[in-house]
Amino acid sequence: MLDKILSLLQEGPKAPAASIGAGNAKQVAAAALMVEAARLDRDFDDGERATITKIVKAQFGLTDEAAADLVDVAEKRQKTNYSDMAFINIVAKSFDEAEKKDLLKMLWAVALSDGSLHKFEEHLVKHVASQLGLSAADAEAAKTAAKTAAKG
Repeated sequence: MLDKILSLLQEGPKAPAASIGAGNAKQVAAAALMVEAARLDRDFDDGERATITKIVKAQFGLTDEAAADLVDVAEKRQKTNYSDMAFINIVAKSFDEAEKKDLLKMLWAVALSDGSLHKFEEHLVKHVASQLGLSAADAEAAKTAAKTAAKG
C-alpha cells in the first residue's frame, strides 16, 4: 500500500483516465482541503474519511477504489504541506466559479459530518471562500446547501 501511495505521489496515478482523470492535481487539492477540514477538530475518524471518499466519488465520478486512493494521496500530501495555500492556489487556478462554490459545499459537508462544527473548521471554510474570491454570502449558501443535503 505504501509503495502504491509513493508511486502516486511521484509519478501520478496508474489508474485509467476515467477513474481519476486528467484533473488529478485539482482533485487532490480539493480532497486535501477536505482532509484538513476533518482534521481541524483533532478527531479525524473513519466516518469523516468515509464522508470525504463518498464526496469525491460523487463529485469527480470516480470508482470506489479510485476515490479511496485519491483520499489516501490527499491525506499524505496534506500532511507534508505547512500551509493549505498550495491547495487553495491550485483550486483558484483550475476551478471555475461553480466548482469553487461546490468545493465550499463539500468542505461544509465534511465539517458538519461528525455532528458538530468546530470553530477552526468554520474558519477554514470561510478562509478558503475568501481566498477564492467568494463572498460570505456564498459561504453561507454553501453551508445551508450542505445542511439540506445531509438531511435528506
